[in-house]
Amino acid sequence: MAPLAARREPLLSKSQYMRGLQCPKALWLYRNRKDLIPGLSPALQTIFDQGHEIGRLARERYPRARLIGGDHTQIGTALRLTRQAVKDRVRILFEPAALSDGVFARADMLTRDYGTWDLTEVKSATEVKPVYVHDAVVQRYVFEGAGFDIRQVNLLLVNKNYVRQGPIDPQKLFLLHDVTRETDRLLPDVKTHLWAMREVISSRSMPSAEVGDRCNQPYECAFKAFCWKAVPEDSIYDIPLSTLERAVLKERGIIHVRDIPENFKLLPMQRAWVETARKGEPHIDREAIADLLCQLRYPLYFLDFEAINPAIPPYDGLRPFQFLPFQASLHIREKAGDGLVFHTEFLGDGVNDPRPGLVDFLARNIGPRGSVVVFNSSFEGRCLLDLAVAFKRQRSKLFSIKDRLWDLAAPFRRGFYVHPEFKGGWSIKRVLPALVPGMTYDSLAIQNGTEAQGTYLGLMEGRFGSPERERKTSDLKEYCKLDTGAMVRLLDHLQDEASKK
Repeated sequence: MAPLAARREPLLSKSQYMRGLQCPKALWLYRNRKDLIPGLSPALQTIFDQGHEIGRLARERYPRARLIGGDHTQIGTALRLTRQAVKDRVRILFEPAALSDGVFARADMLTRDYGTWDLTEVKSATEVKPVYVHDAVVQRYVFEGAGFDIRQVNLLLVNKNYVRQGPIDPQKLFLLHDVTRETDRLLPDVKTHLWAMREVISSRSMPSAEVGDRCNQPYECAFKAFCWKAVPEDSIYDIPLSTLERAVLKERGIIHVRDIPENFKLLPMQRAWVETARKGEPHIDREAIADLLCQLRYPLYFLDFEAINPAIPPYDGLRPFQFLPFQASLHIREKAGDGLVFHTEFLGDGVNDPRPGLVDFLARNIGPRGSVVVFNSSFEGRCLLDLAVAFKRQRSKLFSIKDRLWDLAAPFRRGFYVHPEFKGGWSIKRVLPALVPGMTYDSLAIQNGTEAQGTYLGLMEGRFGSPERERKTSDLKEYCKLDTGAMVRLLDHLQDEASKK
């Protein structure tokens, strides 16, 4: 292979730089094996759509700005249009392009300040994160290298305290955060990172990189499935361990959970996972489970919400990223030992704010006494608190429901019940098929919360015609009904196990 200096310098994009910063192997695979990238999931598509809408609203703050054309395949066009806008002395440029040191980048916004420029990146988030600063610093590096005198670097983030009242106000929806000093500290490192990345993409062989936290932070890597093929089942990545604990085990050559030695210091919950993997048998602390079950008071209300949390609040009274529950399923068991349960449900129409109807549904169907059984009380509790703040007339009833939440996930999350088939998790999708064989989500059109959210967003956006809309509505009801029906069966199972103590 010819030395790097003798070959044409490969062109990197800003997004490739960010990929390489997370993992050099991911950068090499992106350049050489794009065929391994899975299709865009509905969840990612929703995130991208949300980001595009945030970008559109950000541009509305500056109506006199010029939007630079040319897509990601039209580098020359974007560079030419940027040069022309600068020559025309346009004060604010959206999506300007620059090329320097073999790196092509497009900033979200450049604002002229006499002889200098302010560079701004727009993010669909409410807080400054390290990854956003790294994103901004490589933009600064490229634009300064292309001759722009960058005075200040900003992040334009969503204002988490903004409350919608009427049409969205772009002036109030965003807050500007100055991260110039943070980029000052990181700027000298960019050239070093670029040198290493050029070595990676110029190599004919794929670099090695161990799997671990980098595969999910700051974003889940598109090549995770490829890299994790060699990771065996019941690995140290399948149980709740800290990054440091995993690192120590890997240094000792330990990858299987069953090989973790007895003298390796672990919490009781972690040790339960190890023993379960080693023996291939469930770990059941019947006494601890019985203590939790003693807290239940009849009648029992098995409750599940489905919710979206869009960056742009769709209705008055909502904040950015606030959970908006649009659906509820409720199974009711009147007394202990009663095999009969009554089911009722609520689903928004996708047109109007679903919260008033949901609040009325809860107030009518959940009585003043009895435990409200949920799977992961922090989520339902957050939703109920927000509803209580927004709907003062039903505040006391909503707080009463919140105060009576009983978390069915607690025995699994706290390690009182660990099963080999849980595969290191405790979500209802992991627990249900292991403890109630034959009861799964596999036959449903909607099989998880992400799909439910995407379906309801489709209803809100009018993406479905009349027959399909009816089918999607039915799919949502069937999915949420199974959630609470599953909770009934799981509680029955826990009660049976506790009775064996």
